[in-house]
Amino acid sequence: MSEEAAYDPNWWQVPKALSLARKARQPAPAALAKPGDAFLIVTEGEVTEPVYFELLRCDLDLLVVRIKVQPGDATDPRRVILTAERLAKEQQRKAKKGLLGINEPSRFDHVWAVVDTDVAVRNHIWNDVQQLAAARKVKLAHSTPCFEFWLLLHIAGFTTRADLVDGTAAKSAIKHALGRDYSTNKETAEVAIASFLSKWPEAVGHAEKVRLYHECAQTSKPANPSTEVDRLARALNDSALEHRRKL
Repeated sequence: MSEEAAYDPNWWQVPKALSLARKARQPAPAALAKPGDAFLIVTEGEVTEPVYFELLRCDLDLLVVRIKVQPGDATDPRRVILTAERLAKEQQRKAKKGLLGINEPSRFDHVWAVVDTDVAVRNHIWNDVQQLAAARKVKLAHSTPCFEFWLLLHIAGFTTRADLVDGTAAKSAIKHALGRDYSTNKETAEVAIASFLSKWPEAVGHAEKVRLYHECAQTSKPANPSTEVDRLARALNDSALEHRRKL
């Protein structure tokens, strides 16, 4: 301690203040979206995925006109990507012609395709799917083997179970975990998914942990099981008003 500091009864507060100032200058984690951003989400499935994202939209209190969830034209991931691109361009064309509603966005800030990898990997087209998405500026929220693994992370917690070899096995795991069907129709899906939707913030953490597990194990991509849907969930969370965010 210097001679000057010896006469200052508050000398110990100086380094503490400097430390707090340094911490304050550290950048916060980059947000994946801004409050009020408009999303277009096109899904491969016609029931489970649209119902899930509609319930998530309600949980975050996102305006329905700012987020549009719609099944793709076909179950092939490439068709889902092309559907997303088409709908995004249609939104801009409608805006130019003055055909949109008062609160409808003139363009979507984020365009996502929610797809499964199991069939694409078996058919050796997964690289084509990724390249097409990049070329058409569509973000992929993909799951391996399928979207049900993302749901399983809500129900069972962190898992890297090796028996989820394909979509059929993953769907069977969900039915077993819930003790009932979950996707026969929209009404069934709404009841089933609503029973565990509140755990989606925990599922985000589990998905990140699964990704780290595969990185450490140097698993070839797309790693089975794994999911990138958590990135979309985070982006939607970031677009919500601050008091509605869960992350």
